[in-house]
Amino acid sequence: MIAPPPRSAGARFFAWLYTPQAAREGTAALLAIEREIMASTREGLDHSVAHARLGWWQEETGRLRASIPQHPVAMASRNLFLAAGLPPPDLRPLPELAARRLARSTLGRGGPVPQDEVRADAALWAEGLFRPLAALATPLSTDPGRALALGHALHAHEFAPSELSAAAVRGAGSACTAQAARHGCAPRCAHRELDCLARCTACAARPKLRMP
Repeated sequence: MIAPPPRSAGARFFAWLYTPQAAREGTAALLAIEREIMASTREGLDHSVAHARLGWWQEETGRLRASIPQHPVAMASRNLFLAAGLPPPDLRPLPELAARRLARSTLGRGGPVPQDEVRADAALWAEGLFRPLAALATPLSTDPGRALALGHALHAHEFAPSELSAAAVRGAGSACTAQAARHGCAPRCAHRELDCLARCTACAARPKLRMP
């Protein structure tokens, strides 16, 4: 049994909580892997240790994609995806995202992150985490393009919230809501955009996104 994310994880806790029961353990596994990878970027960690961790996870996500992982949580993720009739998830963009963050930290670049870098980071997160979450939650009805667009918008809003990023989340969420309606699903959500991450991927509970 994979431990769920703690309540302090905020949006990721709600991602796990509102995911359909059948996909909940797989969601917990994906979020645990994300947490392990991103721990390489935490403040105060020796850079040689950080780079070693990232190098290992770059190899491990490749092994996971090839269905030969070594880490217990990666093995559980593979097994849960296979049990759901899906190929092992491709999480290789996550170490790349972590490496980009680590590079910015190493270079000591202060101030706001340029928008082109925010967009590049969001694209990696959407591909490396949100798309597998969506595939696991709704393997028969998820439009990959819509999942990627929503994941991109959510990550950009999480990293650099603004009126513009909130509008992008609403737009992407509306597209998912429309898709859900075609599947006969009723949108119902009172949480903020990021606290609805799983409801954006679970066809049974697509959110009405609103400003915080």
